[in-house]
Amino acid sequence: MGVLGVSSAGILVVFGMIICGIPPVFGLPIVQVSPTCGPADPGFNIVINANGFAPTSNVAWKLVNSHNGIPLSSYYETNATGGFNEVTYIDDVKPDKYKMYFGTDADNDQKFDIGAPIIYANVTLPCP
Repeated sequence: MGVLGVSSAGILVVFGMIICGIPPVFGLPIVQVSPTCGPADPGFNIVINANGFAPTSNVAWKLVNSHNGIPLSSYYETNATGGFNEVTYIDDVKPDKYKMYFGTDADNDQKFDIGAPIIYANVTLPCP
C-alpha cells in the first residue's frame, strides 16, 4: 500500500470549515495504490482504491516526477458513495521517485478545484 500525504492547503480547508462552523461533509479522502513501485520499462498496472471524495464527482490524478513534470494524468468518476477502484497502466516514464496526486476537478480543466483536498501516494520506478 502507498504512503499517503495531505497538502497543507487541504488541512487548512478542513480546519477552516470547522472553525467557521461548517463541518466537513466527507472528511479527507483516502487513496491507496498498489503496487507502489514497478519497472520503468515496459511498465506495470497499478490499482487505485479511493474513498471519501464527493459522490459522482470527477477526480483527477497526476503522476508528478521529482522535477515537477507530469508525464501521466487522467480522471476517474466517483461512485454514489464517493469512491472508485480502478486500474491504470504506468508506462513511458523515466526511473524516478513520483508522487501520484489526487483531487477533485469538477470542470475537467486539469487543475484541482480550489479548496478541495489534494492527497498523494508515493510511486517509485524501478523498485528499490
